[in-house]
Amino acid sequence: MTTRTLRRDVAIEGAGIHSGAPCRATLRPCAAGHGIAFTRGRAVVAATWRHADAEASDRRTVIVGDGGERFEQIEHLMAALYAAGISDALVEQAGPEVPFLGGGALEFLNAIREAGTEDTGAPRPVLAIGAAETVEDGNALMVATAHDGLRLSCFVEFPGTIVGNMGFSMEVDEESFLREAAPARTFALASDLEKLRAAGLIRGGNLQNAVVFDHERYYNESLAFPDEVVRHKIVDLLGDLALIPAVLRGHFWAWRAGHRGHVKFAQRLAATWQEQG
Repeated sequence: MTTRTLRRDVAIEGAGIHSGAPCRATLRPCAAGHGIAFTRGRAVVAATWRHADAEASDRRTVIVGDGGERFEQIEHLMAALYAAGISDALVEQAGPEVPFLGGGALEFLNAIREAGTEDTGAPRPVLAIGAAETVEDGNALMVATAHDGLRLSCFVEFPGTIVGNMGFSMEVDEESFLREAAPARTFALASDLEKLRAAGLIRGGNLQNAVVFDHERYYNESLAFPDEVVRHKIVDLLGDLALIPAVLRGHFWAWRAGHRGHVKFAQRLAATWQEQG
């Protein structure tokens, strides 16, 4: 449970899922205590629960600086950084978003592993769940309970579709995340696509980086997992909980939850943690 950073710089390039524009993220090593931060131009924003905008975090996770600087679609990279044990890094962003790549966390985690990591020796804070915490956000429910380790459990409900109801639970470490969750791609209902495009979203989406489904079929030629949809929720939940700058110890559950609910969950847990000293 000591601080860790990258051994060297690593650059990641690709289109943004919402803008469709070319994007680049360069991950740079940082000293212990720096934390994870995003920068573009002169703006530097810590990727923490204090800067997360829950109301803007609908289809993606958004952090906002004190001057209004916005960094969007950070959740898959944040999940990969947490899984790799990275506590300190600077993400230099060129373009409106983090590159979307394959639609999950796999390419980010592979890039981090290729660059290598190194311990920097300082102790990391630990958020260990004691008494259960519950957060509701509309139809979404999130619960944190005590657990010796980090376990994530997600459940989705799409009645009348091929997905139906799905659940998936896993103990999270770097290797298990790499095998069981990181390849899982984002997803969308076919009936939502036009509405999303009309809202200026998913311009960089395709059947290689997203799972698309309707009431009777998947539109993709193949899936990374039979339950890829719910496994992607594990990626999203981990990335949003990583807004808490600590080692997480607990069992974190999410039913019917999106990024807005996840961010509110992280903010509640972090606020309780801060109050308890």
